[in-house]
Amino acid sequence: MRRTAGVVALDLLFMGINFSALTLFSTLHSYISSEIPMTGFEVQIAAAAYSVGIFGAFFLGHSRLSENYPKLTVVLASLFAAIPQFLIPLVSSGLVISILRFLQGLVMMAVPIFSAQVGKLLSRARPFALGIILSGIFIGGLIGAKAGIGLQTVIGWRATYMVFGLLMVTTAFVWWFLTPEETLPTPRKTSEQISSVSVWRIKFTWVWGFTFFPSIWIIFTLAPLIHFIVSRTAPGFGQIASEILEASYLAWSIAIGALTYVLARRSGESPKELFTTFAKVQALCFVISAVGAAIAFMAGSVEMLLLAIVLIAVIQGTAPTFWSVPSTAYSENVVTKAGYALGLISNSAALVGPLTSVLITSISETGMWLMISLLGLVGLITTLLSLRIPLPREGS
Repeated sequence: MRRTAGVVALDLLFMGINFSALTLFSTLHSYISSEIPMTGFEVQIAAAAYSVGIFGAFFLGHSRLSENYPKLTVVLASLFAAIPQFLIPLVSSGLVISILRFLQGLVMMAVPIFSAQVGKLLSRARPFALGIILSGIFIGGLIGAKAGIGLQTVIGWRATYMVFGLLMVTTAFVWWFLTPEETLPTPRKTSEQISSVSVWRIKFTWVWGFTFFPSIWIIFTLAPLIHFIVSRTAPGFGQIASEILEASYLAWSIAIGALTYVLARRSGESPKELFTTFAKVQALCFVISAVGAAIAFMAGSVEMLLLAIVLIAVIQGTAPTFWSVPSTAYSENVVTKAGYALGLISNSAALVGPLTSVLITSISETGMWLMISLLGLVGLITTLLSLRIPLPREGS
């Protein structure tokens, strides 16, 4: 148990430090754009650019590097985020900043490794552990918002970026040295073993992968854009809305993980029974999030809008349920490969989500809420559909 707690703590530290740095741009964009010429549209594109990089993370991760060297993969993921962190203060172009922000999204290469770790160590408690680990994304968001502003007033935004870059590198090496090898996915070092099973030919991979498509669209485009959206309809409340969203993501990540664990303890421990529990909780998250978006669309006051944002944020609860499934549904020899495949499919939302969301919000803020409600319904339907498909380890 102590070893498991240590692994969860290290993974949480990794996510928290890296995402505190990644959220600095949204927090400090006004200071950055005052020194680097950027239009309002370019600022929004740069804010959402790392979301597109997340797709690239799963594309690169679906390789023999991640199969053979999971520990090295996590460190490289961190360096992909840390090196641009040092470079952004040195450039003078909004376009270059967007490119560097894209590269920072590659940090998500680490998530399937963390998912496989938890799957190796735990069974029913997988969603709870993953909920804690993935909450690091939003703990980082809150740290980045508070510490970023505080440091900026003392040392300026450029030095603030450098400080967080040093923290990212330090965290990568702490994780490397303290993570036990036996907790990592078992390397598959022969081409025969790696190519023996094609997860892409399994129907379940495609259906389950697309259940998380709406979540990725909402989570990683709403977070960098909520400040701009709310500021237009409720001037002065943009920063408050951003903080409420991050705090709600954090709370829901842990709460839904804990709820899923409690429900899983009441069910059987077979892969199918566990998966059914995970999928039903995920479906509930989509329903609540869609209702929240509908409330936001009709909100007649700032208070109602902020309440709706709390409800929409339950979409983050789908992250621990989704990432608990690779170890549940697939045999051990393809868990990591399946994780990257599922991540690649779901994160294809990052290719269309950021730009589409920016375009929609530039035309109408209410259009954003309608889109989120529709995405919630799509997630609900695909999740329910996945319940009708045999798990890969059962035969498809």
